[in-house]
Amino acid sequence: MRSPFERKAPTPQAVPPDIIPCPVPGFVVVSLFAMTALLLAGCAPSYRPTKPGTGQGMMSGGTAWGVGAFRSNGERIYFTATSERGTEITYTGGPASSGWMMGGGRLACASCHGPNGRGGVHSMGMMQVMDAKDIRWSALQSEFDAEKFRLAVVKGQDPDGTQLKPDMPRWNIGDDDLADLIAYLKTLP
Repeated sequence: MRSPFERKAPTPQAVPPDIIPCPVPGFVVVSLFAMTALLLAGCAPSYRPTKPGTGQGMMSGGTAWGVGAFRSNGERIYFTATSERGTEITYTGGPASSGWMMGGGRLACASCHGPNGRGGVHSMGMMQVMDAKDIRWSALQSEFDAEKFRLAVVKGQDPDGTQLKPDMPRWNIGDDDLADLIAYLKTLP
C-alpha cells in the first residue's frame, strides 16, 4: 500500500520530433534578459546630475551615440541636449519636474517634439496630456524669428509675450548652440 505522502513519478511524455526540449528555460530567459540589459546600459549616456530632478547636470564623455552619429551639432543638441562644443545644456521645469518622467529622466527636444519635430499630443501617464508644438522652422517662421525662438526656449515666452505652459523646459543654452539648433530645425521637412 502506498503512503499518502509518497509521490508517483511522472510518466514521461512523448516529445514531438520538431520540438527540442530546453532543460533550463529559466536560465535561458534570465541570460537573454541580462544580455539585453547590458547592451542597453552600454547605449545610455553617462549622465551625472548636479541638481537631481532639475535636468541640470553634465554628460561625461559626450554621448553614447558615438562620433559621427549626427550630421551637425544642431541635430546632436536636438536629440541629446548635448553640444559637440562640450558646453553644458541644462534645463529647469518641463515634464520631469512635475513627475511625468520616471526616475528624473533627461530631456532633449526630441523627447516631446518627436524625431521629426512635428510634436503632437502625448499621454504622459496619470491622465496628464501634453501638446508639443511643431517646431520645424517651416512651421515656426511665420511667428518666430531667432530672438523670439530664443525667448521661447530660454524664458518660456510665446511671441505674443504670454508664458508657455510649464511642460516646456526653460533651457540654459548658449547663443552658438542655439544658432546650431535653429539651423537643424530649418533642415526638417
